[in-house]
Amino acid sequence: MCVGKCSQFNGFCLTILALLSITLNLLLLFPNLDGSYLNKDQISSHVRRMPGVWAGGLMVLLVGIQSTVVGFKVKRLSCFATCCHMLLSGIFSILAMAGAATSLFISAAGLFSGPYCLYQVEGEATPEWGYPYITIGVPVFNTSTSVSLPNISTRKTACIEPPDIETWNSHFLISLCLINTFQLVLCLSQLVNSFLGMLVGNCDRKKDSPITL
Repeated sequence: MCVGKCSQFNGFCLTILALLSITLNLLLLFPNLDGSYLNKDQISSHVRRMPGVWAGGLMVLLVGIQSTVVGFKVKRLSCFATCCHMLLSGIFSILAMAGAATSLFISAAGLFSGPYCLYQVEGEATPEWGYPYITIGVPVFNTSTSVSLPNISTRKTACIEPPDIETWNSHFLISLCLINTFQLVLCLSQLVNSFLGMLVGNCDRKKDSPITL
């Protein structure tokens, strides 16, 4: 595949994934689309860090847009030569990989810590807000199988409020982790593509067309 076409593909996919990452993280801030919990600061600390917005979102969006521009060779937006474009794309790809890895780490930590919710402590008269899967030691993993999987049936009995917060958090955080993983793969692909672009140039360039600086 030509360097330009590969940049188009990687850039387009990274742009879509970055926008999805931002959307998922914003939805996590509003459990069941209710903004009252955010106003009361009753949201998980991992979600409030918004890794999907700034790390898996904006940092990846930067390389996505830049790679797409390079791939389509929009001269009015980009006046550098192919080698300069690819060098810049490679630098952005490294930054985007760092962002995607950061978002993946924080999202995975939030997934296994469980949601921040209102739960009933055994022996206490009134429920309290916190992380029930850490505080009261609710089993997070199902040990009945050889592979450790989240014990969803146990998780559903812990939180009282927000309603269905376990399902809301787990579905969006798992999706965010998958998106970040795909971002890492595509950023690595674009990094390799940028290196090849600096060596051989853009193979879909018109013949006998000089490189303009």
